[in-house]
Amino acid sequence: MLRLGHIEPFAIGGTRRCYVHPDDETLCVKVLRPDRTPSARRAVAAGWRRMKRLASFDDQVKELKAYQRLKRRGQLDWSHVPRFYGTVATDQGLGIVTALFRDWDGGYPKNLEELLPGGMTDALEAAIREFKGWLRRELFLTRDLLPHNIIAVADSAERCRLVIVDGIGNSEFVPLSHWFRFCARMKIERKIRKFDYRTQILLPGPPTAREGDADAHP
Repeated sequence: MLRLGHIEPFAIGGTRRCYVHPDDETLCVKVLRPDRTPSARRAVAAGWRRMKRLASFDDQVKELKAYQRLKRRGQLDWSHVPRFYGTVATDQGLGIVTALFRDWDGGYPKNLEELLPGGMTDALEAAIREFKGWLRRELFLTRDLLPHNIIAVADSAERCRLVIVDGIGNSEFVPLSHWFRFCARMKIERKIRKFDYRTQILLPGPPTAREGDADAHP
């Protein structure tokens, strides 16, 4: 069993904690937060949501299914999503092991929600354009393209690339996007439009300059 209790997580998300693997500093181990287990989340759910299956409240299960599908289809380009290295038993429950990204200077990358309020740079604009091209080319499905789930890895002082570290997989009840490429392309374009709006509203400046985007992407 991998012991993580004595280690400080390098990142804490809405439902999980992220640790540097104690035996390999190039790997990340993701575990559920104690207050965000499936049972804890269902206990505070409202109305009919309490009737949902326990697994539907488990982000580990959702991510595992997404990675298993990527493995079956033969994901070739891992430039913008952490490569999956399996699972491990930990003292904090099941851990998902993936590649760990660092900036060229050794620091941990910031996410778009942290970076965009400081303004759009040429490097960041190019990284966003490359990321959207990758989504379309790979037909990569995500639950949502939320800025806090996408980090900007600085590969050099002049260049960065976006990596989606949470929210991968298909949220459709009937997974048409898995069965039909046309549906997958349509879904990805919808996600990209919402992503464009979410990034725009994080940028500094008066909101009136972006009213057209708000109307287009409610």
